[in-house]
Amino acid sequence: MLHTRICTQCEQLLNDVSNAMRRHAACMTGAITWARVYEVHAEEQRQEFSTELVASFDEAQSTWDSYREHLIEHGILPRRDRT
Repeated sequence: MLHTRICTQCEQLLNDVSNAMRRHAACMTGAITWARVYEVHAEEQRQEFSTELVASFDEAQSTWDSYREHLIEHGILPRRDRT
């Protein structure tokens, strides 16, 4: 059986990623619902959604990158060159 090293930080980083993704999903769901209900968007509302979506996506991406790097350090995931 393969022994995988997992630490308490693995769990915390996974929780951080999950929470960030839930926050982004909530922002996106709100924007989608607004778009369905109100076909004409006020520029102010559109800008607010845009700002929130970018921020929540960036947070989710950052936490995902940290989690992935941590798993690479454990040898659980391979390091891949990103091009």
